[in-house]
Amino acid sequence: MWSILLALAVTGALGNVVNVHVNNDTVSKFGFEVDYDNNQFLLDGKPFRYVSGSFHYFRTPRQYWRDRLRKMRAAGLNAVSTYVEWSLHQPTEDVWRWTGDADLVEFLDIAQQEDLFVLLRPGPYICAERDLGGLPYWLLSRVPDIRLRSTDTRYMQYATTYLNEVFKRVKPYLRGNGGPIIMVQVENEYGSYDCDTEYKSQLRDIMKQHVGTKALLYTTDGLSPTMMRCGSVSGAYATIDFGANTNVTKNFEIMRLSQPRGPLVNSEFYPGWLSHWQEPFQRVKSSSVVKTLDEMLSLGASVNIYMFYGGTNFGYTAGANGGGNDYTPQLTSYDYDAPLTEAGDPTQKYLDIRNVISK
Repeated sequence: MWSILLALAVTGALGNVVNVHVNNDTVSKFGFEVDYDNNQFLLDGKPFRYVSGSFHYFRTPRQYWRDRLRKMRAAGLNAVSTYVEWSLHQPTEDVWRWTGDADLVEFLDIAQQEDLFVLLRPGPYICAERDLGGLPYWLLSRVPDIRLRSTDTRYMQYATTYLNEVFKRVKPYLRGNGGPIIMVQVENEYGSYDCDTEYKSQLRDIMKQHVGTKALLYTTDGLSPTMMRCGSVSGAYATIDFGANTNVTKNFEIMRLSQPRGPLVNSEFYPGWLSHWQEPFQRVKSSSVVKTLDEMLSLGASVNIYMFYGGTNFGYTAGANGGGNDYTPQLTSYDYDAPLTEAGDPTQKYLDIRNVISK
């Protein structure tokens, strides 16, 4: 069955623009950039639009990575978006983990083998409904008065070490080096938290030292002019997040306030939603999802579906929402009412999305 679905995806009507192959030996110049004059991306010098899905490698055992990625490709996607979780890779100050279920390089290898480009989101803060937003707990015990997500020199020293370790491993996988990574996110939805331009600029500069022009730095923020303004930073492409049942045109007008030119991008298009303890399981109708997706694609937008496969929060890694006296923990399950279930099975939503992409 999956070989048939994959054939349908590769021959889908998004055509030559979307289905540019990662392993194309005829390409002599690798790169990913913005054509501002024509409001489009250029992949290896050719017009390109991605339809991506979020799948966080740390939310499913390594032996299932290829299965999930192959099913994403079979749905017609040509990219995968993943966070990189600092707390996973540096569980204690003196210990680093890059093997087994933390083998980021292996995940990138499989993505490239399955003909998927990669949108990498290394944080250092990732949110992702993870404990402390993916920041390691020991930052708080090591430096009790540390100011997270700020220019606090102690925080930035640890964050710089972490980012250096990440990029040391992923640099060969940047598109400019012939790899699948086309975009790298600076921080994560910072406009929902603060408006510290210096902090964003320092992170951008660290990443730019590693990435150069071999991939595109970007930011993404929520659906408000203030969030977009406070989350974006000069030198990184500003994108927006929004879900179904919203006005697509007006949403992208908000993006245009911070990013007047270049392609339209929804970096987190929500086909479902997260669930908290003592809440009903969150569901979003497939008809609403495909209607909004179709509207975005008709405008030539690039889209990342968050989540396409949710998976599981293993080992008490689920986060919580709240403030003041409010505390709302997330479930161990991160099913998200996604197109692929927590077990990796296709849903009707999966089939409906595949049909929209193949139009």
